[in-house]
Amino acid sequence: MIKSSSVRPRGQIAILFAISLVVLIGMIGLAIDAGRAYGVRAKLSAAVDAAALAAGRALSIGATPAERIANAQAAGARYYAANFPDGYLGAVRNAPTITAVHDALGFWTVMASGSATMPVMLVGVVGVIDPVQVASSGTALRRDVDVMLVLDTSGSLGNPPGTLDSLKAAAVSSFVNRFAAGAGGDRVGLVSFASGAVLDVPIDKTATRGFNRPTLVSSINALTVSGSTAQAEGLRRAIAELNLVPLALQSSLRVVVFFSDGAPNDVSAVFTRTPGGQSVTGDLYSETSGPSTSLATNFYWSDRRDSLQATYNDVPTLPATGLGGVALASYRGARALSGNPITNNRCNVNKAARNMVENVANSARGQGILVMTVGLGAALNNLEVTFCGYGSSEYGARILNRLANTEAADSFSASQPTGIYCYAGDSSQLSVCFDRIANAILRLTM
Repeated sequence: MIKSSSVRPRGQIAILFAISLVVLIGMIGLAIDAGRAYGVRAKLSAAVDAAALAAGRALSIGATPAERIANAQAAGARYYAANFPDGYLGAVRNAPTITAVHDALGFWTVMASGSATMPVMLVGVVGVIDPVQVASSGTALRRDVDVMLVLDTSGSLGNPPGTLDSLKAAAVSSFVNRFAAGAGGDRVGLVSFASGAVLDVPIDKTATRGFNRPTLVSSINALTVSGSTAQAEGLRRAIAELNLVPLALQSSLRVVVFFSDGAPNDVSAVFTRTPGGQSVTGDLYSETSGPSTSLATNFYWSDRRDSLQATYNDVPTLPATGLGGVALASYRGARALSGNPITNNRCNVNKAARNMVENVANSARGQGILVMTVGLGAALNNLEVTFCGYGSSEYGARILNRLANTEAADSFSASQPTGIYCYAGDSSQLSVCFDRIANAILRLTM
């Protein structure tokens, strides 16, 4: 009897231990599976976010909304799979759902959702719960962009031979081809300039948006080089084109990408001749021969890239403002002009040309327009003009930094959009610069 009574408590303890062990295993399994579920969900969230962003970027590929959506879905699916490998922590990845919807205000809303089935481990052994379903979703906005590409085609682009061809190739492959053409896409237009400026390709000003890629590429490839550097007129025409889009239809991101290989040297204005007060409209060129006090005489048509209008020896003064109401005096008090009214001489014309392009850029930035600049060649880091007593602050590179309002610019304004200046030492580096600026713009669309 004594022996039998001592066995009974041991049997009870064994039963209690077995029950406790099952509970303990279940609790351990629950903790493990909960941790796995948390890890799967975190990985899945990162995957759908990456898919939404990738899909938004891919909306720039395609000539129609249907093509762009298909490309977005394909890109999103690739990024989803790359960021959530099948079998991660034992989970089975399900296919994602990716949608892209475009609204009349120029925004694409991209949504990506995904799920995974996670078989339980120790908890499943004790039959507590079924496999866990983990789901997540992510959303990205891509805004359309209005872009004006402004290209310098002055005579210096012909040296060395092949420079213009490199510019064309870079502008097309590393820039134009990065944006969404066709209805519902990005707006992209083109202005080229030399002694005057031409609107080669207007931007679409309707709710249709988009641009015709073959037309734009053909216009770039048709450019030739000759003439001087009417930077202010080129930039002014580009800004005017952006502003012709009705306010309600303008994209929230508006950009000018400005390329040049030198400093400005033309003033675009209406000038008065004497005697008789006859007026003439055109671009007055500063770099004719003679000392700084010599009269500037060569007039070019302001609406043509390089066409000499006439040589006038009877224009004694310069106006206070140029075409489009652009002031000849600097908005920041730089490069004081002599005479009242302003005397027509080579130095005043050259100073005014520099003042004007900076004034146009400042006005554009004041409207929220982002200015990006690309510079080419050694001339930008030297003084091209010696007759005004300029110092290093008048290097062309310094002017391009000011136009873009980079943090390196001596006129930097934190209250205005901050752009990029990219310097290409030679034409082989142009693709890198245009690609860098395209990437920067596309990042801002997301």
